[in-house]
Amino acid sequence: MSPSLAFYYRGSPTLSLYNKMMPMSPSHKIVSVAVPLPLRQPFDFLVPAGLAEIVVGTRVRVPFGARKLIGIVVELKDRSSHPTEKLKPLLEVLDTETLFDSHLWATLQWISRYYLAPIGEVIDSAMPVKLRQGEQLAPASSKSWSLSETGRFSPIEELQRAPLQLAIIKRFMKDSTLSSHDFKNESGSWRQAIQALLAKKWLVEQIKPPELKCLDHDAIGEPSSIKLNAEQQASVDTLAKLADNHKFSCSLLHGVTGSGKTEVYFAVMQRVITRGRQVLMLVPEIGLTPQLIRRVQEAFMCPLVVMHSGLNNTERHHAWWYARRGDAKIIIGTRSAVFSSLPDLGLIIVDEEHDASFKQQDGVRYQARDVAIYRAKQHAIPIVLGSATPSLESYAHAQSGRYHGLRLNQRATEAALPIIDLFDTRRLPCTDGLSPPMLAAVSNTLDQGKQVMLFLNRRGYAPVLYCSACGHTSKCHRCDAHLTYHRHANKMRCHHCGFEGGAAKQCSNCQQLTMVEVGEGTQRVEDALSTRFPDARLLRIDRDTTRHKGELGELLEQARSGAADIILGTQLLTKGHDFPNVAMVGILGADQGLYSTDFRSSETLFQQIIQVAGRAGRRDSIGRVYIQTAFPDNPFFDWVRAHNFDGFAQFLMAERRSAGYPPFGFFALLRAESTHQVKALQFLRQAKADIVPQPGVRTMDAIPAPMERRAGKYRAQLLICSEQRSALNATLQAWLQRIDGDHARHKPGAAVRWSLDVDPLDHY
Repeated sequence: MSPSLAFYYRGSPTLSLYNKMMPMSPSHKIVSVAVPLPLRQPFDFLVPAGLAEIVVGTRVRVPFGARKLIGIVVELKDRSSHPTEKLKPLLEVLDTETLFDSHLWATLQWISRYYLAPIGEVIDSAMPVKLRQGEQLAPASSKSWSLSETGRFSPIEELQRAPLQLAIIKRFMKDSTLSSHDFKNESGSWRQAIQALLAKKWLVEQIKPPELKCLDHDAIGEPSSIKLNAEQQASVDTLAKLADNHKFSCSLLHGVTGSGKTEVYFAVMQRVITRGRQVLMLVPEIGLTPQLIRRVQEAFMCPLVVMHSGLNNTERHHAWWYARRGDAKIIIGTRSAVFSSLPDLGLIIVDEEHDASFKQQDGVRYQARDVAIYRAKQHAIPIVLGSATPSLESYAHAQSGRYHGLRLNQRATEAALPIIDLFDTRRLPCTDGLSPPMLAAVSNTLDQGKQVMLFLNRRGYAPVLYCSACGHTSKCHRCDAHLTYHRHANKMRCHHCGFEGGAAKQCSNCQQLTMVEVGEGTQRVEDALSTRFPDARLLRIDRDTTRHKGELGELLEQARSGAADIILGTQLLTKGHDFPNVAMVGILGADQGLYSTDFRSSETLFQQIIQVAGRAGRRDSIGRVYIQTAFPDNPFFDWVRAHNFDGFAQFLMAERRSAGYPPFGFFALLRAESTHQVKALQFLRQAKADIVPQPGVRTMDAIPAPMERRAGKYRAQLLICSEQRSALNATLQAWLQRIDGDHARHKPGAAVRWSLDVDPLDHY
């Protein structure tokens, strides 16, 4: 939780009306409904006679202009005290019980207040897609069919005049039971054929409730033994005492890479689960979940569910349902899993808490880590944040005593931290991004029968195509960015807007055949490694090789199992994976982010380097890490080579304290975009004129975004800074009320789209 949470974090009561969640009495004839639109106020509707009883937190279908929307009831009103002449009647009540427990409901209300987001959009983001579409609360039971006695013994010649029915019966003769999934490639009339066979009593139908996924055992049993060293045991003892207090606590588990933070998590989870409580574990990427699920299933004998973007809508609905019923005792998920309704929640864990993936970058721009902390406060339970490179906000809280600080300074396997060396690319010739000493280090490691990992945070073949005759470069026509050359597909792609086009050898400016590739991406390095080490098994892991469902997990499993000699990838490799045979890590292009307009860039770069370096030497040998850089004398690398996170963090904190930057100041970023270059800036300049800052609040000038044009839109931004969170929130709240009330001056219509980002991570 950032320090900016302090204002709402203390004593935020559960919404009072939720404490009165009783069915509507006869005198209540009006409901206030939040709709999933960027509108900040709920809307009132009349309740027609004869509809089911209504409680707060249930879905209703309402007329909204020419549309019919599914909204959530947020308040019940007495008709006698409200005018009803202009109110429309609601159309349908979809639920008989609330979707959200009282703690989650209070959290959703807090998100709306803290991030200044429309309550309807907040609530909508907390529901599975199936519920947003109006499907029933409980997942639909699955249907299957099998041959009846009649079907088994009747002559199939009776179906000669119904060829589809005959074909279906022949399938049942091969497979005793079939479901709708088995007929997905059949013609569209197969359902009618099934119904006809049911009517003829050739088939019988079975209806089964959906099965709980990721379940190895039917009941909670004793977990496997968890072996801990002295440091781990000390952390577990502290967390166990906090858990036994039945009070809220937030702890930062700061452990070096390979220190066994997961074992600490498991030991605390064991105490919680054996008492019948639920555990919510948040991870930054879906790539972490297969390995983590395997380890959880080995350690615990209890039902679990997973929630991440790799699931389809039905799978997510099932996971949400079993978590809500309390059947699932362990819930593992990415950012949106923080919205799970959990009746028996006893512990929250946020692994790799520093990771930027926990911040939602569009729609409701919440920070899942901070939302998780607020939820833990509501449930009066402990929450554990874990990282080898904590965010500066969490680190500052641990230093101040607001969080319980726990340290793991030694690797769990007793292996030493890897040795880090620098290769000065000012003096070393690099071919395809690889220097001679880097290639030599790769060769030596392979000769020892060990794995090599190479990290380059740039995908594609080359980031620029350049004309050597006239100097022209290939740029995206919709963004202020170069097109990246993807040689294997012979395509030019924009990694910002998704534009894709063919790669031309001829310069579009001077018509010469003089286009050359400049710079390196993972594809170019892959080709160079394949040429240099033809016998090595090479595995590339980036967004281009993991586009389809399950591919990321499969590639990571290949890397972990030793099926690859060289692992090459982007930041997907920095997320806490355990590759036991990796002895050497090479970091290419380490200078990206070293000099940047973003004040967080050096913090992010340090986290990436230390995280990927930590993959080396995690077992019986000392790992080696080699970093190619053109700035070896920069003090940044002194901290990196010494694995000195504390020294680096103290330096950054001193810088930010003097500048009033987070975690010692509070930011909100107002963004605007338009197809007209001037209008976005005009909107923000008018906004600045209309903002009446509270004492201690500063409003900067409206400026173009660092990448001004993106996806055909011109973007601008306005930064609002404050010494106190409460003053910043009050300032923005007052401005939003004015902009909502003054349609003539402030509503730009389709000309300008704007958004407000509280506690922004991305200033780009």
